[in-house]
Amino acid sequence: MDNRDQGRTDGDMPAIAPPGEAPTDWSVLPVVHGSEDSVVMVLWRLLRQEPALIVSAGYVLLSLLGLWSSYFFYLRFELSILDYLQISDFLVAGLRDPAYAVILGGGIALAIVVGWPDTLRRRNPAKVEALRARHWGWRIVFSRTPLTSWDVSGMRPLTGLCTAVAFFMALGAAIYSLDKAEGIRNEGRGNRVTVQLTGDAAALKGDARLLGSSSAFVFLWWPQQHRAEAVPISAIKRMQAAVVVPKAVAAPKPAPAAR
Repeated sequence: MDNRDQGRTDGDMPAIAPPGEAPTDWSVLPVVHGSEDSVVMVLWRLLRQEPALIVSAGYVLLSLLGLWSSYFFYLRFELSILDYLQISDFLVAGLRDPAYAVILGGGIALAIVVGWPDTLRRRNPAKVEALRARHWGWRIVFSRTPLTSWDVSGMRPLTGLCTAVAFFMALGAAIYSLDKAEGIRNEGRGNRVTVQLTGDAAALKGDARLLGSSSAFVFLWWPQQHRAEAVPISAIKRMQAAVVVPKAVAAPKPAPAAR
């Protein structure tokens, strides 16, 4: 033994990791192994071969999300929005509200977080089994339930994750649209406009709420009559945002004169 090592104790020796123990992989990205033949991977390989299709696929996805949201929004006003849309309206339905992009990102983030226990279990099977044997809380987190594992659903992990993303997006868009519609119907929210039709000398009485528009129609809500209508754009001569007059600020009372 070297003389330099004679004065060392066991506590001074550097710690050596046990052989065969791999470091924990905390990645939140879904596990691709085992999903090579899934529809999602086939589509992903196609998109990698043709990167220009990524923009087109994202555009189509946003358009579908916009149509879905528009259906629930106008349903609260008893308007069948699909009957008033042209082909061009289907292409821009998802670009009318930036909230759709937020819903898309939120759905992806939520699905990844919910599926993270299953991802950790697949990446670190030995470490997860050790945690499950240590405490009942870990057994609940890493249990194989529909909320934490795709094995119960019978779907491949990547397919299950994408299905969850689509479900969260659809649910979030529907809730957002219904809440927005309720705010206009019951709380007086929305853009207030005055409308003058072609051939009329003056604008229609009352302030309408502008619900939206398509390539051929403008959709209005009249709070006084509690009625929604679709007005052809060709029939509108002028539409102007209603001016909201601020409440007058009360003038301060003059200070009493000194006696």
